[in-house]
Amino acid sequence: MSESELKDSSEKPLSRRARRAARGDTGKRLNAIPFLIAAVVVVVLTIVLLWWFLMREPAAEEEPWVWNDEPGLDGLHAHQVPSEDWETGWCLRDYEDETTPADVADCDRGYDAQVLLRRNISDGPYPGDETVIDTAHQWCHDELELDSAAVDSADYELQIQLWHPTESTWRRDYDRMVSCFLTRADGGQLTGSFLPDSEDDETPSPDDEGAGVEVVEEPRDTEDSDEGEDEPAEESD
Repeated sequence: MSESELKDSSEKPLSRRARRAARGDTGKRLNAIPFLIAAVVVVVLTIVLLWWFLMREPAAEEEPWVWNDEPGLDGLHAHQVPSEDWETGWCLRDYEDETTPADVADCDRGYDAQVLLRRNISDGPYPGDETVIDTAHQWCHDELELDSAAVDSADYELQIQLWHPTESTWRRDYDRMVSCFLTRADGGQLTGSFLPDSEDDETPSPDDEGAGVEVVEEPRDTEDSDEGEDEPAEESD
């Protein structure tokens, strides 16, 4: 090869890869596109979360019920009172069952059920179905004092709705409550109180107890409450 040819070959420009190799730079360049996409996703998620926290409606707080001594045109003393606050003698409107909140109405106005009794059975191991049922019927019928005059004057059939624990609710829910409510057999509304006046000193006769009103038993339980669950250990005294 001639001197001129050697000179031309030495002055020929090197490729980019050759130049990097000459500098000792043999690493590969990172692709920035995936990082850019990830950054965009993070920004979008941040905006969505901020919008959700700022724009969502706050959870409605349960407002305490208020008692009105002088009911208005609707005849109500209180609206949507929880069942755990119900008291003996109260007359309930929009009554569904013993756990659903209901309005407390003036007993001289139309209502759906009157609270006759709410009492707990003594604590301890489950006493058995027969004992629980007998106790509930004793409290809600045999020992229950109704105003016989009010019962006799009613031109509709009355019934006592009785709720009592079952073995499963006794163990699972620590349920001891017996509840008695007076209702109409045809589902209509009642008028007037059917409990004796607390200011009346006259003691009702044994014949007035329960006043011959039929008792409708309502075992307190839920369907398939014990299915798929291990039986809890027996309670000890």
